[in-house]
Amino acid sequence: MYTVNHPITSNPGYLIDAPMKSMAAPGALFTRLLAHYRELGLTCEQIMALLDLNREYHERQVAIQIEFARITEMLEIKWGRIDKKALAEREQLLRRHAELFLEHERLFFEFARRGHEILTDEQIEKAEQIYHQEKDAFLAALLPSLNRAVAPHFRFVQTEREWDETSIETLRSMARIPSLK
Repeated sequence: MYTVNHPITSNPGYLIDAPMKSMAAPGALFTRLLAHYRELGLTCEQIMALLDLNREYHERQVAIQIEFARITEMLEIKWGRIDKKALAEREQLLRRHAELFLEHERLFFEFARRGHEILTDEQIEKAEQIYHQEKDAFLAALLPSLNRAVAPHFRFVQTEREWDETSIETLRSMARIPSLK
């Protein structure tokens, strides 16, 4: 029922959502790599190094999240009026809140970099293929539902069924990070 608001359809374009939340993976970064260790040819040393990184990442992430929660609680408006004075009193907390968010994002990318240092170029490429094959299979299974959700003026089309060299070239052409202007 598109005429009655519920959590899924209360926003236009509900399948495309860009909430202000962290990109950082919760808890562990390398679960797909570890799940596909055979296909990737990971050595015991690589597996242990990735597990160690997961543990360290989780510990540091939890520490940031605890501090973030502590600051969030102090920012809450629990009583009284929010006015210019109350807002000014929160300015330092707001800045720390934003710094912690940035720290959380940087932690994610730093540990991703460290994980990639453990892997060969071939293992990274194979892991990318595995990810896209899994994602494509998931989306293919959802294709009829996705098309009904965006109808009548939009639709999703599956262009290729098999993973090949042109798939890799297409992905690499999209990999450039745009600059902000």
